[in-house]
Amino acid sequence: MKSGRCGTVALPLCVDRSWCPAPQKLRPKRVRIGRIQVAVTTGLYKEDDMSDVTTLDAGGAGGFTGSLGRAIRVLFAPTRVFSELERRPQWLVPVIICVLVAILSSIILIPSVILPHQRELLEERGLTEQQMEAARPWLEGGRTMIIAVITSVVGTPIVLLIVAGVLHLVCSLLLGGQSNFLRTFSVASFAWMVSLPESIVKVPLALASKSAEVQTSLGLLMARDQSAGFGYRFVQSFLSHIDVFSLWKVLLLALGISVMFKFTRQKSYYVAGGVWVVFILLASVLGSIMPASMGMR
Repeated sequence: MKSGRCGTVALPLCVDRSWCPAPQKLRPKRVRIGRIQVAVTTGLYKEDDMSDVTTLDAGGAGGFTGSLGRAIRVLFAPTRVFSELERRPQWLVPVIICVLVAILSSIILIPSVILPHQRELLEERGLTEQQMEAARPWLEGGRTMIIAVITSVVGTPIVLLIVAGVLHLVCSLLLGGQSNFLRTFSVASFAWMVSLPESIVKVPLALASKSAEVQTSLGLLMARDQSAGFGYRFVQSFLSHIDVFSLWKVLLLALGISVMFKFTRQKSYYVAGGVWVVFILLASVLGSIMPASMGMR
């Protein structure tokens, strides 16, 4: 049997063409990646088939806009964002956002909440006129604001480097996970985006209560009393670190570890939770000792 062509498809030559299939053409399959549409020849498509446009999510647009989108989406779809970061680690945008949030919170709270509280403490201590005059530059807000800005700009990256360093040390050296520090630092940076909703909740509460000590933790169960013994202060400090936003950060850290190091979810929860518990134990011990050593008991 000879062969011929029916339309653009090679078919056996036949006398009766009634069974010959409808003409088909090789059409490139259009694939949309982000905002770029690419034509890829993938096979035979009927001319009337209009369902050949496939949209592939490449993690959003690149550059600052794409990173900003990821920084917001990590609060709602963390696993998907961390999967994107595994292919292309990023950290700059969330770090900038966290620094700006810290600076803005300080600008709002220092003149209306923190400085009045400091004045009350100094008055309660019964300082002399000379001592009050020496403390006046700090109570006017200028120096305090500058220190708060510097602390936010310098302190935020340092905290993230410490968190990422400890997690990377535990996951790679102790548990044998395979990843690099840049990916771990990306996880820590994006997990710290929880600072945004935390500030949105706590800053208005601080303004309403005229107190910078806003509790969204188990610390509400025990009143803060610096005149109490070490055991009471330790338990109160430990409970105050069990905060809903801290737990949110730990959850994001665990999910990021799971993606970057290919750990099971359970193992990642143990790692992130264990590091967090060690941290709050150390912070609680220091917080219980320092007031006594500074004569504040």
